[in-house]
Amino acid sequence: MLQVAICDDILEQTFTLQNYIHKYFMENGVEYRLHLYTTGEELLADVEKLNIIFLDIEMPGLDGIETGRMIRKKNGSCRIVMETVMVERMKEAFFIEAFRFIVKPIQEAEVYEALNACMKKILGSGSISLFYNRIAHKVHQSEIQYVVTYDSYCEYKVKDKMLRSEASLKELEKQLDQRMFFRIHRKYIVNMAQVKSYRNGILQMKDIELPVSRRKKREFEQAFMEFDLKYR
Repeated sequence: MLQVAICDDILEQTFTLQNYIHKYFMENGVEYRLHLYTTGEELLADVEKLNIIFLDIEMPGLDGIETGRMIRKKNGSCRIVMETVMVERMKEAFFIEAFRFIVKPIQEAEVYEALNACMKKILGSGSISLFYNRIAHKVHQSEIQYVVTYDSYCEYKVKDKMLRSEASLKELEKQLDQRMFFRIHRKYIVNMAQVKSYRNGILQMKDIELPVSRRKKREFEQAFMEFDLKYR
């Protein structure tokens, strides 16, 4: 589940932003959890679990710029969207690698644009419905290590369990985030973010070695290199 935060000491602004965020994720069918904070200190206590943060620049105590510097030390992969009424302070936000800016009063179109940009960068942010002991579970795609395909079903390695789906291979490849999943073999699809090492056509996953077929070897090596450059 996507973890999103708003850190703003003005409740009216928080309420407006909260509504826009909720509307966006409902329209796009994305499961998310929203966390609300009024100070940078509160936010920093939870920052390691967050994927997207809407952060006000002007706050008492730790302001947004200083909070952002500390966020970068604790969670370098989260996307920071800065909120401000003072356009001149945007230059400061470049030093904390702010991903987007929205100007107060907050407009729905700016929030949507920022979220669209964030979602394009967050790998495996969607979920997929899988079964374990015949009970359905929603699984975040980033948690899937690899997929084993059979004639009429697929098995997914998620943490220490094998979950199952009756979806066809064609349906499966449409559901999975193609930026991070790659078909290395007629039997296996792997999450490149979960690959520990690769050498001479063999992938080392957490607890198994998987072969890359000769036909896929060059294509996989190119995709894996591009994945490393863009997302690691």
